[in-house]
Amino acid sequence: MAANNISDDAVLEFMFNPEAQGLSLDAIACTIDTKPKYEISSDLLPKLEQLEKDAVSAAEGNDLNKALELINQCIQLEPKYASAYNNRAQMYRLDKKIDKALDDLNLVIQDLGQGQPKVLRQAYTQRAIIKRQQGDLEGSRQDFEEGAKLGNPVAKSVAVNENPYAKLCNQIMAQVMSQELRKGQQ
Repeated sequence: MAANNISDDAVLEFMFNPEAQGLSLDAIACTIDTKPKYEISSDLLPKLEQLEKDAVSAAEGNDLNKALELINQCIQLEPKYASAYNNRAQMYRLDKKIDKALDDLNLVIQDLGQGQPKVLRQAYTQRAIIKRQQGDLEGSRQDFEEGAKLGNPVAKSVAVNENPYAKLCNQIMAQVMSQELRKGQQ
C-alpha cells in the first residue's frame, strides 16, 4: 500500500505507541475504528451542530448557564450525539463540576464516541487534563497517550514529553530529516 493511502491515525499510532513498533502501518490502520457506533439523522445534525455552536459561543462569553441550557437542549434532542457531551464536559469543568465532567467524558469514551476518532481524541485529552489536576498522573499519562494516538495536538505534545520511546523516535526523525535536508542542499 502506498504511503499516501495510509491513514494519519495509523501513522500516529505507529509513532506514539511503543507497543506498535514492529507492526506494519497497514496493520495499525486496521485497528482504528472509524465507523460510528451510533448514526445521527442527517435531518437533525444541522440543528444539533447549531445548538452546539451557540452553546460554545455562550461559554466563551462567560455565560455558562446559557451554554449549559443550550447544550442540554442538544442532548435532549439526540442523547447519542457524543460531541455535545464533550462540550458539556468542558462547560462543567469551567463551572468546577468535575464529577459531572468526568461522567460525560467517560460516557463518550466508553460508548457514544466509539468509531469517532475526532470526538474520542477530545474526550481523552479533556479527561487527561482533569486526571492530572486531580493528581492521577498515571491515568493522565494513559489518556494523553490515547488522545495522541487519535491525533490531538495537545495530547501529542504531552505524550512526547512524557514518553521516552516517543522522545527517542522524535530525536531520530529530526536527525534523519536534518541529514536529508543537508543532502538536498548539496
